[in-house]
Order: sequence, then C-alpha cells, then structure tokens
Amino acid sequence: MAKAKTDRERTERREARKAVAEAKRADKESRKLAKTLSPDARAAFEANTAPALASIRAAREERGARPRRAERMARSAAAQLELASIRATASGDAERWALAQRDAKKRAKTIKRRRAQAKRANKMAKFVALHAVVASVTTPTDQEHAEKKLKRVRRRARSAPRPSA
Repeated sequence: MAKAKTDRERTERREARKAVAEAKRADKESRKLAKTLSPDARAAFEANTAPALASIRAAREERGARPRRAERMARSAAAQLELASIRATASGDAERWALAQRDAKKRAKTIKRRRAQAKRANKMAKFVALHAVVASVTTPTDQEHAEKKLKRVRRRARSAPRPSA
C-alpha cells in the first residue's frame, strides 16, 4: 500500500517545483546572454555557469525524493547564474543586486536586462564602426576639395555681371 502524503510534503514539493522552474528560467536567460558575448567571454561564462547547470539537473532529479534539498539547490543555482551574469556584463549595481536577493523570481529578469544591455553595447559598437567607414569613404581629400573650390570660384567669375565702361 502506498504511503499517504501529508500536507507538509505536498507544500515542500510544490515549493521545490517552483524553485526548479525559476532556476530553469534563469538558465534559459543565461544561455541567451552567452550567445551575445564574444567567444572568449562566452567560454569563461560557460565555465562559470557549468556547476550551476549541474545543480539544476540534480535538483530536478531530487525534487520527488528530497524536496527541501532540491529547493535549496535550485535557489543556489539561480543565484550562481546571476552572479556569473554580473561578472560577464560588468553591471553589478547594488540596487539590482538587492532586488534579486529579495525576490528570486526577478533573477531571470535581471539576467535578461543584462543581456539586453550587452546587446545595446554591441549595436553601438557596430554603428560607430560603420559610420567611421562611411565617413572615411565619403570625405573628400584635400585635392578634391581644392578642385571643387576652384570650380566654384570660376563659375562665380563667369556668371558675375561685368562692369560696362
């Protein structure tokens, strides 16, 4: 005969399930963040997050047998992922850190924000590089500039009314 579950066991399993889901969300966001990083930074980021990902998998397996331990492992893994994202994007301001510490659900969101921030930085760099190339191609040389100026002066001299004597 199967052992009856108590209310406490049910609540512990529910909490563990929620914690694992939050950790999985943080994992998803951290993978998206990794895609936006340079190859070197990405390798370092993935090396930093590997233990956290292993903890999430272990927590998922422990969820049924030891729900409290699974919950603890999942919350710890989510925190590790967020710390890694702070190191990768160098945007660890105190306000966001306090927010993430208070509410574990916000962790995935903060990782998402950092990913967006890294994306904006990449876009700006590309924009500046493109405009520098365009400016170097379209800016006339000194000789071209002098020729245009001479042409303008000759045109004005031709069209200027001549004094009649």
